[in-house]
Amino acid sequence: MDPDMSHENERLRRRARLAAWACRIAGPAIPALLLLSWLLGEAPAAALARLNLPADHALTATQLVLAALLSLLPALALARALFAVAECFVGFARGDWFGARQPRALSLAGQWLMVSGALAFVVPTLLGLLLSLNAGPGQRVLTIALSSNAVLAILFGALLWVLGHLWAVARGIAAENARFV
Repeated sequence: MDPDMSHENERLRRRARLAAWACRIAGPAIPALLLLSWLLGEAPAAALARLNLPADHALTATQLVLAALLSLLPALALARALFAVAECFVGFARGDWFGARQPRALSLAGQWLMVSGALAFVVPTLLGLLLSLNAGPGQRVLTIALSSNAVLAILFGALLWVLGHLWAVARGIAAENARFV
């Protein structure tokens, strides 16, 4: 093997290993930091402000717990997508450039990223309804959130999903062609 190619392969493997670790750290960190924000009271205050509810709007413990759990859903789906991406990078770190696991992992990452994006559209509406449930008549909130981040998550998720499927098909075609040669 060409020494330059060997050096490049090792550099790619090292980068893949770092990327896998970054995904494995970011995956649980994102929901954990969001949960911490709820526990410290920052997230409820921000949610009330976004909903134009007074800062002294009384929230029950049940409302707070349900709101925290509800707000975690997109972050948990994103975390699952990151773990799938990490699996893809692990294969590259092993030097398995064309393994069967990577296309499945990439496809799975895309599916979870789309779920995260879809939840990012739905969760703000549900949070508004939940947090204003005990507000007085005429003060309850129905919000509909349109976010470019959610749209991008859905589009990039679809892209990863399709690329994963295409990669799997290409692997099948290459294997079939190899049998003829």
